[in-house]
Amino acid sequence: MPAEHLVLYRSIASRSFTALWMLEELGVPYDVEMRDLKSGQTRTPEYLKLNPLGKVPTLVADGVVVWENPAICMLLADRHGYGTLAPRIEDPDRGPYLQWMVFATAVLEPARAMREVNIDTPPAAWGGGWGTMDQVTELLVGALRGRDYLLGERFSGADVMLGSTISVSLYTKRMEADPVIVAYNERIAGRPAYQKAMAMNWPPELFPPA
Repeated sequence: MPAEHLVLYRSIASRSFTALWMLEELGVPYDVEMRDLKSGQTRTPEYLKLNPLGKVPTLVADGVVVWENPAICMLLADRHGYGTLAPRIEDPDRGPYLQWMVFATAVLEPARAMREVNIDTPPAAWGGGWGTMDQVTELLVGALRGRDYLLGERFSGADVMLGSTISVSLYTKRMEADPVIVAYNERIAGRPAYQKAMAMNWPPELFPPA
């Protein structure tokens, strides 16, 4: 069976880091199409046919277009890391894995974005589907305390998806640097695939270490 042809549309210093890290963890071949955010290369009619929001990353897998990092990560892990980075359907870890996969953009990112925004909130039953940043941080500390990774001793694609969001949140100081979360971030940042993806997304010649 021929290898799946993967093309990742990405930009420097963007959320493309997550998809890059997943691809590097899986060790699968892929092509890259660079798009410069500043010059509007993600707003061209050609690119908007792939991603109507004009965002990155976008993955094309054998002609099938997928955007949104959780979807990209789940697709790649199921197709190329099923049973390893992606727990099997019958595995008890499958449910928590999917939960943390979507938590990154469904809960952590909105809570982070709303941290310094004052808005009139509607009645609780009609509120957003996420908590405050303090609540989210406390939840993550509880989930990671005494564990190496989100699923325990087992590293999974959920650590790529949620871990990348945690890393960026800590770096930008938009998340409390709780010792449990900092230690977790140090563990995932030590992985060779993480470091390779970091160097591609934030090239050291453009983003020298502080």
